[in-house]
Amino acid sequence: MRLIINGESKHFEEALSVQSLIKELGIDSQVCAIARNSVVVKKEDWAHTQLQDNDRLECLQFMGGG
Repeated sequence: MRLIINGESKHFEEALSVQSLIKELGIDSQVCAIARNSVVVKKEDWAHTQLQDNDRLECLQFMGGG
């Protein structure tokens, strides 16, 4: 499966949910928002949102500071 993540093409051997993709990429889910094909995916939907070949994902990680 091919996914476009933050503008970069990545290949995966198996189908993934949003939640499994976040885990595979090692992203802290507490400080992350995901948009799939320009639509924000709610965190409560991550586990059952299956990604499809050529989906475009934007992963935004939030940082604190001051």
